[in-house]
Amino acid sequence: MFNQHSGEMFRRRYGHDEPLANLHNVALPGELSQDTSAVPSPHGSGEPSRSQSQEREGTWGERDIGGPVSREEAMAQFEEIRREISRLSLQRTATRDSGAEKARTWLSRARSRPSMARTRTIASRASSEATDATWDKEAGPEPVEEDDLDLGAFLKDGHFEKRTEAGESAKKVGVVFKNLTVKGVGAQATFTKTLPEAIVGTFGPDLYRLVTRFVPALKLGKPPLTRDLIHNFTGSVRDGEMMLVLGRPGSGCSTFLKVIANQRETFAGVEGLVTYGGISAEEQKRSYRGEVNYNPEDDQHLPTLTVWQTLKFALMNKTKKQDANTIPIIIDALLKMFGISHTRDTLVGNEYVRGVSGGERKRVGIAETLATKSTVVCWDNSTRGLDASTALDYAKSLRVMTDISNRTTFVTLYQAGEGIYELMDKVLVIEQGRMIYQGPAKQARQYFIDLGFHCPDRQTTADFLTSVGDPNERQFRSGMEASTPKTAQELEAAYLKSDIYRAVLADVESYEKEIKASNCSDTRQFQAAVQEQKSNSKLISPRSSYTVSFWRQVMACTLREFWLFWGDKSTLYTKAFIIISNALIVGSLFYGESLDTSGAFSRGGALFFSILFLGWLQLTELVRAVSGRVVIERHRDYAFYRPSAVVIARVVLDLPVVAVQAVVFTVVLYFMANLDVDAGKFFITLLFVYISTICITALYRMFAALSPTIDDAVRFSGLALNLLVIFVGYTIPKTILTGDVIWFGWLFYINPVAYSYEAVLTNEFHGRLMECSPSNLVPRGPNAQPGYQGCSLSGATLGSTSVSGDAYFENTFGYSRSHLWRNFGVVIAFTVLYISITAFASEIFSFVGGGGGALIFKKTRKAKRMVGEETKHMDEEKAVTPADPGSSGTSEMMKEEPGAMVDSIAKSKSVFTWENVQYEVPYQSGTRKLLNGVNGYVKPGIMIALMGASGAGKTTLLNTLSQRQTTGTVSGDMLVDGRPLGIEFQRGTGFCEQMDLHDEAATIREALEFSAILRQDRHVPKQEKLDYVNKIIELLELHDIEDAIIGSLGVEQRKRLTIGVELAAKPELLLFLDEPTSGLDSQSAFSIVRFLKKLSQAGQAIICTIHQPSSMLIQQFDMVLALNPGGNPFYFGPIGENGAAVIEYFAKRGTQCPPNKNVAEFILETAAKGGKRRADGKRVNWNKEWLESEENAAMLKEIQRLKEERSKEPPKEVKEQLAFAAPIPLQTYELTKRTFRSYWRDPSYLYAKLFTSVLIGIFNGFTFYNLDDSVASLQERFFTSFLIIVIPPTIVNGVVPKFYQSRALWEAREYPSRIYGWFAFCTAQVVAEIPTAIISAVIYWLLWYYPTGLPRDSETAGYMFLMTMLFYFFMSSWGQWICAFAPSFTVISNTLPFFFVMVSIFNGIVRPYSQLPVFWRYWMYYVNPATWWLRGVLAATLKDVAVRCAPGESTLYNAPPGQTCQSYTQPFIDSSGLGYVSTLANGTCAYCPYATGREYLATLNTKPNEQWRDFGIFLVFVCSNWLLVYFFIYTVRVKKWSFGMRYVFGMVEKVIEVTKGLAKRNK
Repeated sequence: MFNQHSGEMFRRRYGHDEPLANLHNVALPGELSQDTSAVPSPHGSGEPSRSQSQEREGTWGERDIGGPVSREEAMAQFEEIRREISRLSLQRTATRDSGAEKARTWLSRARSRPSMARTRTIASRASSEATDATWDKEAGPEPVEEDDLDLGAFLKDGHFEKRTEAGESAKKVGVVFKNLTVKGVGAQATFTKTLPEAIVGTFGPDLYRLVTRFVPALKLGKPPLTRDLIHNFTGSVRDGEMMLVLGRPGSGCSTFLKVIANQRETFAGVEGLVTYGGISAEEQKRSYRGEVNYNPEDDQHLPTLTVWQTLKFALMNKTKKQDANTIPIIIDALLKMFGISHTRDTLVGNEYVRGVSGGERKRVGIAETLATKSTVVCWDNSTRGLDASTALDYAKSLRVMTDISNRTTFVTLYQAGEGIYELMDKVLVIEQGRMIYQGPAKQARQYFIDLGFHCPDRQTTADFLTSVGDPNERQFRSGMEASTPKTAQELEAAYLKSDIYRAVLADVESYEKEIKASNCSDTRQFQAAVQEQKSNSKLISPRSSYTVSFWRQVMACTLREFWLFWGDKSTLYTKAFIIISNALIVGSLFYGESLDTSGAFSRGGALFFSILFLGWLQLTELVRAVSGRVVIERHRDYAFYRPSAVVIARVVLDLPVVAVQAVVFTVVLYFMANLDVDAGKFFITLLFVYISTICITALYRMFAALSPTIDDAVRFSGLALNLLVIFVGYTIPKTILTGDVIWFGWLFYINPVAYSYEAVLTNEFHGRLMECSPSNLVPRGPNAQPGYQGCSLSGATLGSTSVSGDAYFENTFGYSRSHLWRNFGVVIAFTVLYISITAFASEIFSFVGGGGGALIFKKTRKAKRMVGEETKHMDEEKAVTPADPGSSGTSEMMKEEPGAMVDSIAKSKSVFTWENVQYEVPYQSGTRKLLNGVNGYVKPGIMIALMGASGAGKTTLLNTLSQRQTTGTVSGDMLVDGRPLGIEFQRGTGFCEQMDLHDEAATIREALEFSAILRQDRHVPKQEKLDYVNKIIELLELHDIEDAIIGSLGVEQRKRLTIGVELAAKPELLLFLDEPTSGLDSQSAFSIVRFLKKLSQAGQAIICTIHQPSSMLIQQFDMVLALNPGGNPFYFGPIGENGAAVIEYFAKRGTQCPPNKNVAEFILETAAKGGKRRADGKRVNWNKEWLESEENAAMLKEIQRLKEERSKEPPKEVKEQLAFAAPIPLQTYELTKRTFRSYWRDPSYLYAKLFTSVLIGIFNGFTFYNLDDSVASLQERFFTSFLIIVIPPTIVNGVVPKFYQSRALWEAREYPSRIYGWFAFCTAQVVAEIPTAIISAVIYWLLWYYPTGLPRDSETAGYMFLMTMLFYFFMSSWGQWICAFAPSFTVISNTLPFFFVMVSIFNGIVRPYSQLPVFWRYWMYYVNPATWWLRGVLAATLKDVAVRCAPGESTLYNAPPGQTCQSYTQPFIDSSGLGYVSTLANGTCAYCPYATGREYLATLNTKPNEQWRDFGIFLVFVCSNWLLVYFFIYTVRVKKWSFGMRYVFGMVEKVIEVTKGLAKRNK
């Protein structure tokens, strides 16, 4: 059934020839084999017995059951299996017709062995805390087990992969690496870049780097210095083997895995040889890329896809068309394998989108990687976020898949339990990039013991192996301290001299000989299998690494894009609302537009907005285009699809989606604006609205594909949008742009919107004869005579009172109707060009970071010295090696003087008790209980571990006890010293978030000082607070990196900082910590917990949640509070020496803890996982057992005693009952200082503002350069002022993310901790924007005002500067109050265009005040801030302008016989007060509509003498924006007012649910 190597492997591991088929939440079948053969020690001596090394040889289960297998117990377990199979056969439905077959399979396997553990899987598993099941899985009737899966049988059936006739996997290749050295660019520490450096860099280093990125041949000078990330690795991993790669963060584990997975792009160089069954790395990359995969540590997914959609998409790209029917089967198997069937239709989610829990998301990532059907898989810390039992289940599943599918598996784990370690064949230990051990996993422990290291009792093998390189963790055998190698170089040298290394070299040579001897039969079989699994299509090359053709990739990506579009309902509904509402608003603005000449210009405005608006709305596509890069890059490595397939797919989805948007918007606007009711003209307008939107969207995506960050994409796209508006030919006609604007007129020809606008304008006016409106007749009045009047609209002819539409657009704009279809082709060409560039850029450029970087410091003398001496070894994990005690975790000083430095830290003096704590949240039409009757207490000097399976409610309980819940209903008694909690409770506690939320631009010292100054008592002198910070820095061993920027810190450094920030506050009550060891390696985790233990011993009360505690870790805690899903407590009490108290509690109830078993894992496996039964076969209801136990009764008595004892004591003298320690002025000052500093160190934000001001100022100033005194120039003076209105989209789209980020930090951590209040937050945000606004206003004003030739007298120029500055204040404050009110970033992004449109069109410019519909004229015009700004600046700049008509600008007509032009026209001029008349040489009268700027202002409802009144009104609007920031932050964020929106959204959701229900019934 298996080849010779596989059979030998199974005999060696299990003691029999057949691998296990079914494995999930079960012990391996080989646990009953008894192979006690001795293994040679690394130095040739026999290996000691397991009694010496704490590892019993022979069985996988003996360590759990405490000794050899007994026949009686084996038969009892067999009977249990038989009962289980009977139950399953009754429960399964007809659709699962394989149940009997599986039962026979299980029975046959059970008979072939003495015993086997039960093959059950828990149906309900970790879920997000808000969606956890609230029922007790163990109470009452047992639910049907959804996730039972015979994994081995499934794999052998060939559903997942092709099998040979002999039953083997058709794809199996081993990996050989010889003399492998990886080089990286020296990651020395650097200084943070500030705004001045960013500005200088634009014209120097940054420009050089940008150019050389695209053209590497232009690089000058010597290449950068490199260093070895891993050094001279040699070894092999055969198919069917698993290698565990161990090392501390920064040692090189991720680097090794990436190179094995052939992901070399982020490294400076790779030397040596890596082959895959004889296939070179180059050929593998070219033709078999998807067969060797790397699963990263971080779970990056598209959050609005469901779990099912995520897996289906993966399989669609890895399954040929003929096997498409197997996709649902494989999805079902993957879901069951990882116990996530219940999440099938749940969104994957992320930190912003609510979805599955973190542990479930990790499992989705693992399942997606398995869906690639790859042959070699590298797993990078894949158990992060999983509880210990689930992590073991995952490792067992990998073991089975590796065995049965002959996979080659590499795994690196930071916290690997003994159960996981025992599943591995080989282990590779890396220290500072050097291989200090590689060989059989069973021999590793003894190898290092023989070298002179001591392995403490209960320390796992993995922890022991990684500790040998840590000077603060390793221990030596007595008498061998001097002779034992210590440095990485010494350990490497010792290993290279060992027998184990010689055996490794022999194994490599033997494997290569086997490959050659077999004539690469496995390799050829692998190549044939890969070729066979590809689609039978001529469109896919035999040498391609992709499974399906490019067009099938496009189809799959299109389906995924539709899922994303349809799944993000909030964006969908918001965008639909914005489109319809804006169509109605703009349509109503132009409602009933006159068909005569008075409506000509306004009609052009309606057409302009119809072309541009939907493209404007598509600016939100930038976020999607940039944020999905990580996923796309990973999928490219998986050979799912080419990145260009995503580009094409997005365009394909745009076609119907934009079509619907265009139809809705155009139908409403077209007919409301009374455009020409002609079918042909309507569909032409619709066509150009449609294609223009597609084109603008493609333009945005092109900028996104060429931009490294979202900030760059927004900046360039915003600038492009502004240029599209300026050079479209609407505000400045084409004739002037191409003839008079010598600087930038050429931009008209590369503006696709200009071609669309020409098309829709000529389409609308073509063939139309417009009667001259009475308001356009010259002269008019009682003295005017018909036949002797002219029409003032451009295009009118002498003696005619009607104007041809064709003549109008030809004379006014220089357009031609004959260009219509040419323009359509031009827009199509631009669209294709943008899409092509985007596709090319997506294939060529990758802006996804390659892992960790260097520490970044602020510029201080100490930091400069640190950077100069920087020699730390960095790697993908973005962590500093603990070789330097300043960045490790524990120092020799702390080891020598335990607790000496913590004595001065604030100590708890109060007792905190909680009784019958319950927590319910709204769920669908009812409520869901997440905590159910939790009791407990914490005293000074006590450290409590809060444990439970994923989703049990640990974080929920922590948030509830710390008074941080903002939704739902909390009940129960929570008391401090027997008294109710006061308003000062939250600032008297420390809460360490799991996410390590901080101001990323601050330094470590600044963050600690900020916390100390604002959170310690207000009566404590500032210097004393700063001195206390120094103690914290020394205590946490952060003194060497105290000036490092937080955003550049590694995981462990951030964890210590989080703890330090809370300690700096001197919490008087207790310290809460949520998963402080999550994501850390075992040494770092132990370092953190040991430090917490020192705090506890010094008198601090601590409650801490913990996920994967080792035996040594759990012993650091005094007590444990264990929860089952639903927030049901099943144990609270002491742990005891080596877990004695816990073991005794469960032993009394018939469940024995095996010797040397990790107590924490025992708790989870016994009760939290619900996997244990009594001797009589009945399941134990551990929740009920606890409630009825003596221990629970004693605990309740102790709570009552503590309450009574403490309540009798006189209350502490409290000077003031205040929610915040610091007064408001101090809060405001410190926060404003921090915000300024953050802006200064984040130059991209300030740079974007200055960049926009510079470029728009230049374009505006030099497009309208040196205006003369013609009527056209008069209008251009008007438009040059108006163009500042197009800047807000770019500026506000930069302000909103910045404000939202600050708001999120304040709401998540700093306000619940009562660091500072809402007033300080608002003030800091408002004040921090003012200097930038002033500088930007100065730059824009200088570049715009003087080049245009506007009045240069000091009064006018000063007034214009003040108005410009106010407008910049307005833009930033406008974005801030919108962000303060909006519920989410998605809603903000989609509603901003609504505000922009309202400001842009209701100001009397697009449609004059006199022509505004009555509904808008008397309120919207006046509440629009832009109205008053424009009225003020126009009054200041136009009132004293003398106007002289240029040729072609005058209205021509003849005077009646006997009258001169002057005598005939003068009465009209006197009555209207507008213009002047002159007589041409041929006697024709030429009427100029304006003689002065004042006359022009009169037509705009603007009075010259009211400019300062307009200034004051606009100032009121600016101040109102600032007040709205305070108002909405206080009402919406603090008081949680919803202004009725909650009910509106609730009704909408109910309507949607009802509609869905009706739709399902009708199916």
